[in-house]
Amino acid sequence: MSDNKTGSNAEALLSEAAPRLSAPDLLEILHAPNWEKLRETMQRVLMKLGMCDFCLKMDIFCANGKPSTQKFSSLPNSWLQLFSNPPHGKTDPIQQHLSRSSLPLNWQVEQLCVLDGGQIYPLLKSMGITHGMSLATHRKNAVSRLDFYYNVTRPMALDINAQANALLLGVHLQEAAELLWCKTIPNQPPLLSLRELECLRWSAEGKTSFEIGVILGISQRTVYFHLRNVVMKLGVYSTRHAISKAIMMEIIKPAH
Repeated sequence: MSDNKTGSNAEALLSEAAPRLSAPDLLEILHAPNWEKLRETMQRVLMKLGMCDFCLKMDIFCANGKPSTQKFSSLPNSWLQLFSNPPHGKTDPIQQHLSRSSLPLNWQVEQLCVLDGGQIYPLLKSMGITHGMSLATHRKNAVSRLDFYYNVTRPMALDINAQANALLLGVHLQEAAELLWCKTIPNQPPLLSLRELECLRWSAEGKTSFEIGVILGISQRTVYFHLRNVVMKLGVYSTRHAISKAIMMEIIKPAH
């Protein structure tokens, strides 16, 4: 009885001591001004969490309907093409899991070197990577695969906390990457229509839907319709969040 209690207490202490993401960490990721700063911030946060590297592959659906693939990683650039190789995707057990589930998956490099016929996992093993955690994130305009890598054996007691950190980090990394992608890809059609932009700008100025309708000479119901479209296009959950994201994307300017 005493041994069980001691074991439970030790596990609780391990869980409490497990590294956690902080709000400043997440804000720094979300507000990264460029790809290099985002990579630098991610590497610092990963080190804090006991991880060594990451790889993000985003399939973004552009306003013109054409898909675009964006790869962003702390791994060497020459390796990134391997993560979009279709033959590998068909045999990769991680990719097969992610196509069916949004839950993070923990895996060992040794096992995948045997199960998968591709080149990725032997290369990861050659870098000294021993474990990984992969997850898929889905937004209105993008589907992503995110891999986190470890080069040390992790205590099993930290798995639940590590998965929570990975999910939270993944959501913020994808949003930051989408924002930078929108800034750096030239000749993209406007994401918002002129009327949607007008409604959003007036909403950012603090106007109600009724007031916006009077200003623009449209019904309040039409204002609701345009703002709902804005929320959907920006992949957020409220007009307030849409305003914040539009400011970060430099679609609108902050209200004075």
